[in-house]
Amino acid sequence: MIALLALVLAAPPRFLAPAPESWTTQPSLRVFVEAASTVELRVNEQAMPCTPGAGAAAPLVHCTVALVPGRNVLRAVAGGDAVELTVIRAETTGKRQPGVADEGFGTAVHRAELEARCQGCHEMREATLRDGGSMVGSTCASCHDFGRRVKVHGPVEQGACLACHDAASEPRYAVRWPIQETCFRCHVDIQGAMNAKAFRHGPAAAGRCTTCHDPHGSDQPFWLKKRAFDLCTNCHTEKKTERHVVVGFVYGDAHPLQGRPHPLKPNTEFACPACHNPHAAQSRFLWQFEATRRETLCRTCHQK
Repeated sequence: MIALLALVLAAPPRFLAPAPESWTTQPSLRVFVEAASTVELRVNEQAMPCTPGAGAAAPLVHCTVALVPGRNVLRAVAGGDAVELTVIRAETTGKRQPGVADEGFGTAVHRAELEARCQGCHEMREATLRDGGSMVGSTCASCHDFGRRVKVHGPVEQGACLACHDAASEPRYAVRWPIQETCFRCHVDIQGAMNAKAFRHGPAAAGRCTTCHDPHGSDQPFWLKKRAFDLCTNCHTEKKTERHVVVGFVYGDAHPLQGRPHPLKPNTEFACPACHNPHAAQSRFLWQFEATRRETLCRTCHQK
């Protein structure tokens, strides 16, 4: 046992999570490093404060680090040794990077090896001990800060993590069902509306609710990952600069796409969803208000 401990303490630092070349759309992630001595963690050459943890074999440090879009280089230095790890942060609707893994995020943090280390300070069996009850006030919040977001999704606010996540999966806390099936178990109104329409928006048709919505919370209405205009133009890039509906407008030579008040919804910014339904509609252009003709849509707001 003493020889094993000496061997571990002599080893260079090691990233326990995330996995190398991991991929995420989140602006930050939790990093776990095992090292023989004090660890300096740098992300894109910027130093990050880390919290020491307990462990039987070697010291463990962990911290939440911010990521920039694109490639992020994490570097851990301890006792003169250094190790690097690359993480990709993609835009929320960006194309998946070829050859890039997504292991190391979400459920992969809860694999047996890492949970055994975390158990030194945290009660990792709490979900099982609570037998499906609320996780409010549990040690989960020491790492997961979802409840501190401006707009929190209902199940998260109630601590009903296990409504969507499976504590018995391996690794633990995988989503219980495919994403859209999980969402529709509560959002039956959206499911019914989509089923009744002739045309569906691509992400909705593909079952990718989390392309646009953060299932835990955000600072945007409807838990959107970005402002509506920014989110839509992440895919519809041409709409950022081109003129859109070009006849007869008093605020310029084309219809405004953002920055104006919504004419039918007080205290709401006008943006793409004012005219286009982000889920499904009866028109191939996904027009709101059941419109199937352009004139019908326009006269919803413009009576003359």
